[in-house]
Amino acid sequence: MKKFFLLFFVLFLENSIFAQNIERVLTVDKGIKYALNINNDILLSKTSIALADQRAKEVKTLYFPTIDINFNLSRYSNDFATVINSNYLPVTILLPEGSRDYFYSTRIALWQNVYNGGRIFATNKLAKINQEKAQNKLDTTKNEVVAKVKIQFYKNISIKTKIEIYKKYLSNKVNILLQEQLEILQHEYELEMFNLLALIGLELDTVIDIEGHIEPQKLDLNLQQCLLWAYKFRPEIKTTQYQETMDNISVNLINMERYPTVKIGSSYDWLGDDKNSSEKDWYVSLNINYPIFDGGAIFSRLKQKKIKVRQAAIERSKIEEKIKLEVRKAFSEYNFWYSKVMKINNIKTANIEQDLLKEDIKYNYIKSLINLNLSIGKKVN
Repeated sequence: MKKFFLLFFVLFLENSIFAQNIERVLTVDKGIKYALNINNDILLSKTSIALADQRAKEVKTLYFPTIDINFNLSRYSNDFATVINSNYLPVTILLPEGSRDYFYSTRIALWQNVYNGGRIFATNKLAKINQEKAQNKLDTTKNEVVAKVKIQFYKNISIKTKIEIYKKYLSNKVNILLQEQLEILQHEYELEMFNLLALIGLELDTVIDIEGHIEPQKLDLNLQQCLLWAYKFRPEIKTTQYQETMDNISVNLINMERYPTVKIGSSYDWLGDDKNSSEKDWYVSLNINYPIFDGGAIFSRLKQKKIKVRQAAIERSKIEEKIKLEVRKAFSEYNFWYSKVMKINNIKTANIEQDLLKEDIKYNYIKSLINLNLSIGKKVN
């Protein structure tokens, strides 16, 4: 009677473990598609691109003139001659003694930068590089998210396959130890499904099932080729290149502070009160400003920027060594697990331990393949 109950319980689990109301059936490609659209890390990187785009639009406006229109209406009474000097008035006004009710002023002014040592051009170049840097960050984030989703997906596929292996062996006999192991694995599968949902960006209460299998692929690569690709495509290398360029431009910007600035401007003013007729004034101005001495602050700022340039060069060397280590380890791991998966494909298993070992080898193989692609900067797809 006890054996019959255990067998019934196993059959019940087999029919009910995935018998919930499935909302989505995911393949690895569908999971990646969802992640690219709703993963929070990717969405955050997209907002960084939007900010960089707006910054680029902002600095382009430095090429255009500034135009101001100012209107002021004042009511006053003064017993002595009074000087009105305010940021809101176009000019400093001298009011003679005597009571007057109103004073009004209107000004239209225009100023245009003619020359400032190339600072506007350099600032626009910085904004453009920042756009490229943000795009590189988005591409990096997408590649990392896709890699994580694929690794998690195949981990869940491996666990799901192991569950089916346990069920197959339990369908022919009753084994309490195997039954306990099955229940532990089912609990692990439930937890790993939460991880998959979180990586994709789906709600954690979404009921999904997954479909897929692992197909061995042989990459026709050698270590030197992988290293060359990593130096060319790894986003960290591109990031340091962007930073070095930005630091060099910053050095040039500080040097440009020693150059003169030239502006031209004009304004037209209407001034008047309620007792006298209005006055009309206008001017056209050429303004040249040449910095002479600031206490030596510019030389200190210049040295700071040059130190940052050296730091970027050292950081790049450090990153290159780190990448070299990651590529070598990933290449070795891939070759090891590929040889193992090729070997087990020709072996017919006869017991549950061997079947479970095959699944572990296949999962470690596909994980090593994804990590190798990630280490050399190739797009994970």
